[in-house]
Parts: sequence; structure tokens; C-alpha cells
Amino acid sequence: MSEYTFEIKKINGENGKVYTILTANEYPWMNVHIIQTPPELRQKILEDLERKHYRVTFALGRTDFCAIQAGGGSDEHPTIPINQSNYEQVGKALLSCQQAATDFWADYSGSNETD
Repeated sequence: MSEYTFEIKKINGENGKVYTILTANEYPWMNVHIIQTPPELRQKILEDLERKHYRVTFALGRTDFCAIQAGGGSDEHPTIPINQSNYEQVGKALLSCQQAATDFWADYSGSNETD
């Protein structure tokens, strides 16, 4: 069982596309962007994300999507200041949360007829 719960949001981008964002309701309160990776575009998408230095997470057995961090913080939960004394702890929390969101989406999208 995950230590995180997520709120699913659909965000309208400036380019007219709709993006799926998962927001963690627990520390580190991050937003995770789910990126659909159709077979014919998957390699190009992953190369683009790598070139832009995104940390990409995957769900075991799923090749139809991946996930990246899409920011975080709100008035209630401000952005976490990162410094030399906490960067490893914060980094681990962010990666753990992002992987949990990826796994959540794999279960959710596998049990619902939605992207």
C-alpha cells in the first residue's frame, strides 16, 4: 500500500492539449505529469525527456505512459527549500512520490477506461 494518495487533475495547456496531473496529498505534495507514449512516438518522447534532463519513472509492465515531475507547492504546502543539509532527503522523497504516482496511475488507468 502506498504512503501517498493522489488527486487526478486534467489541465488545459497553452497548446490546446489536455494534460493529466497527479497531485500528492502528502509530503512532498508534488505534481506528477503523466505522459502518454504511443508505440510510434515512445522512443522520441523518452529521448526528448532525457535530453531535457527530466527524471522519468515507469510502471512495471507498462509501455503506454511514463511520468515526470511537474512542480509542486501551494499556499497550504509551499515549495520545499532545498539546501546542502537536506537535498538527499528531499530527493529521495520526490523520487518515492513520483514512483508511487506512476504506480498509482498504472493501477488506476488499468482498471478504468480513461487515460
